[in-house]
Amino acid sequence: MQYKIPLTDRIARLHRKPGIDVHVADHCNLRCRGCVHFAPIAEPRLLDLYAYERDLTAFAAIPGIEDYIRELYLMGGEPLLHPELPEVIRMSRDLLPKVGITLSSNGLLLKRMGESFWRAMRECNIRLYLSPYPIKVDYPALLELAESYGVSATTAGDATGSDRGKEVFFHLAIDPTGSQDPVVAYNHCPFGGCNMQLARGRLWPCQVTAHHIPLNERFDLGLRSVPEDSLALGDISSTDQIDDLRHRPHPMCRYCANDRLAVAEWGISRLEAEEWVAGN
Repeated sequence: MQYKIPLTDRIARLHRKPGIDVHVADHCNLRCRGCVHFAPIAEPRLLDLYAYERDLTAFAAIPGIEDYIRELYLMGGEPLLHPELPEVIRMSRDLLPKVGITLSSNGLLLKRMGESFWRAMRECNIRLYLSPYPIKVDYPALLELAESYGVSATTAGDATGSDRGKEVFFHLAIDPTGSQDPVVAYNHCPFGGCNMQLARGRLWPCQVTAHHIPLNERFDLGLRSVPEDSLALGDISSTDQIDDLRHRPHPMCRYCANDRLAVAEWGISRLEAEEWVAGN
């Protein structure tokens, strides 16, 4: 089913405070078809604590940043795969004491998490955000489990607007030729500038710009980012620079055939290029 973002929704999203996504793990234990963070085709990679402390320290030093952003999202991939997740949680809260922080998970490993995880979630006031995929998982029971540890928990909403939860997914339409009009692509984009990505010492406007590397490596697409696609954290001296990045097309928009963006039924990935790459 083709997807067209209503212009009013696009304008409203860009006037909201941005969320900031951090990949605690690039890979995942659930292989969702067409995952917009490319987790099924990503090599196993965990967030490096030293690099994260460096990057988040630089991010937190931006004047006014805690009032500027809406939320910090610890996600992936699947963040529960990280063996040092309690340290990631505590570092996030120590460096951003005023910001709302959410951990986004599919919940498959939640019953195996130890006391140190639950203590960190509770003491650092981290909200748990479960994605209720149409699989054999008792999500109401997982919400009750979190609440038994004193952790606020909820299930994820539906980003596609279909009111079907995680039964449907966005189906990207990447054009490896890079022949799309960046302005048209930006105006049809449901992602860019809404939730920005903190990765590799830089701030990125969307997950395609920040996390396209697995797509390139798996299918040899030749996607190329340039410095203008993102901001080096050490170069950001005001939130005005972030606003500028959010509110304009960037060079990598040329790879997004967003007029062919679709909504598809959730399913298990076959690891095929057509899950992410636009057809002719």
